[in-house]
Amino acid sequence: MIKPFSALLTLAFATSLGAPAAFAQLQTRIVASGLDHPLFATSPAGDSRLFIVEQGGLIKILQNGTVQPAPFLDLSGSVNTEGERGLLGMAFDPNFASNRRFYVDYIDKTSLNTVVATYQVSATRPNVADITSRQTVLTVQQPEFNNHKAGWLGFRPGESRNLYIATGDGGSHDDPGNRAQNLSSNLGKILRVDVSSDHLPNDPTQYGYAIPDGNVTGGNPEIYAYGLRNPFRDSFDRENGTFYIGDVGQNAREEIDIGAAGANYGWRRFEGTLVNFPNDPQIPNHTPPIFEYNHTADGASVIGGYVYRGSEIPGLAGTYFFADFVNDKVMSFRFTGSGITDLTDRTAELLSPTGISGSISSFGEDASGNLYLVSLNGQVGQIALIPEPASYAMMLGGMGLIGVWVRRRGKARGRFANA
Repeated sequence: MIKPFSALLTLAFATSLGAPAAFAQLQTRIVASGLDHPLFATSPAGDSRLFIVEQGGLIKILQNGTVQPAPFLDLSGSVNTEGERGLLGMAFDPNFASNRRFYVDYIDKTSLNTVVATYQVSATRPNVADITSRQTVLTVQQPEFNNHKAGWLGFRPGESRNLYIATGDGGSHDDPGNRAQNLSSNLGKILRVDVSSDHLPNDPTQYGYAIPDGNVTGGNPEIYAYGLRNPFRDSFDRENGTFYIGDVGQNAREEIDIGAAGANYGWRRFEGTLVNFPNDPQIPNHTPPIFEYNHTADGASVIGGYVYRGSEIPGLAGTYFFADFVNDKVMSFRFTGSGITDLTDRTAELLSPTGISGSISSFGEDASGNLYLVSLNGQVGQIALIPEPASYAMMLGGMGLIGVWVRRRGKARGRFANA
């Protein structure tokens, strides 16, 4: 007696799904608004909350569809927000569920240097950080300029001990100190430090780190890769650990790189694959980008994103999303390991006058692999599907057939029961 129901169920879904695809287009569904210059969004593993970082120093929690009124963390009294300064990044320890530890990256209000600090969440109030738990992990001395501060932090999947930290070249035009190529400076770099335990247990203000194997030799031990201008937004593919770096260009090129230990991405001699300073020393180990694009007359600024690994958008797995802040574009491609395919402009789908209109400052990824657009205008929107109207109607019709069958089946059973 199960066969008729199975047949109807198959018919309903075959009718609703149609031929190759039931859904044709993406949309951005607003999940938070009224924020103050949001710059990032993230979640700890296995957690339904979304944590939103604001440039001014607040971290807010989106929970059950509502931005909570009390901030998770308030660093507004400690952060300088001039230019590209501010509270710039956040990362949860992979063992956050047990150790309650997370990390932030900001520009200190007094010293104007980069500070990476760690906190723990209150043991009794899960939506509040314990201010008294604060420890400095490291600082990076910054020049007087107010741009190119990077600020991204992250852990590679399967590498739970090591915190990755992105730094810009410190600012101004053409990296005047050539800091990105200087292995005695931590500017213009990807840093990597082992934060699996506090190596300075007797100093309550400092969280001591170790140096992982595989970092660059012959310079500062924290350096993992170098030759970057402003790798403001980066990410790891949660499935295979591929490291995507969105490095903001200067006058001509925007680039996306694949992170690798010891790699030199060429700045300032190179801007992407374009020679920018021909009189600088040759770079025999230059690692070119996997993708670059030219500036328009209005300029451009790449915002690196994420590879989609969620379960709600069939066919999109393995697609890398990125954006341009200046030109208000959202794009995607697939990285094959040696090149890219399926380069797609998704601006018309994901940006609109009534939704997120532009000023994309970051992407976000939650614990389930859903992706978000973060707009400096004060909004966060989830990338989601728009059901095709015809398919949606057919799906409802198919489900209606099932309902009729169930009701008739119930009446038949009632007659047999009373017989």
